[in-house]
Amino acid sequence: MLLELKRLRKVGEVYLNPRNLKTAPPLIRDWRDFLSLDEKTYGVYARTIYNPSERFLVIEKQDISVGKGLMELYQELLENPTYFCGEENYRYQLQVREFKGLPLANGWPGSGVVLVGEAPGRRGCGKTGICFYRDASGMLLRKVLFALGVNPDFVYITNVVKCNPPGNRLRGVPEGALEFLAEELEILRPKALFAVGRTAERALGELGFDAVYIRHPAWYVRRGVREPNEEILKEYRVITGAFGEWAL
Repeated sequence: MLLELKRLRKVGEVYLNPRNLKTAPPLIRDWRDFLSLDEKTYGVYARTIYNPSERFLVIEKQDISVGKGLMELYQELLENPTYFCGEENYRYQLQVREFKGLPLANGWPGSGVVLVGEAPGRRGCGKTGICFYRDASGMLLRKVLFALGVNPDFVYITNVVKCNPPGNRLRGVPEGALEFLAEELEILRPKALFAVGRTAERALGELGFDAVYIRHPAWYVRRGVREPNEEILKEYRVITGAFGEWAL
């Protein structure tokens, strides 16, 4: 599940994972070209460096030990998914997914920046296993971060509940999900923690973590926002100050 930086190919200002591509794309100049790649032509995971078998980016030596800790945690999820996800959510996730395994998280554990959402989306993470990816709210988040000079593949993104809830509506957070998230954050020890939406804010507060609240991109999507505008850019700009040297 570990992905070494040296295995990626930098094109313009973005990184490509050659193993995610069905065919080599044309010239990519910036993130707009990258996020415009057609998945039918280039592959479902063409617009991210991650896939279900390569979820955690390794840049520095310490990333390996953290990544291994996350891999062990993932095994716990696979061994007892009904407890950590809730039986109803787990059964629905098995119907939705189009990949082997279960959603967990993805990104660079060493970034120090962690975004926590609510749960996988039916058309996005629920199908692909990659958080905030492919569906409308996920792609809006990625566009906003890129527009702010932050490559979304270089932050760590996870959800409170790891399985997609029926009808895309979470009916409460299972106790096991909170225990799992607490263990995940203990492994990561983030320097900057962001709650993406109220569910994440409440869960992190219940666990005793201080997090900066930002509205979930789905809030903007429901209001017709599909591209970065000044309102969402202003709100999400708080992430840029925490990101450091890997800004675009």
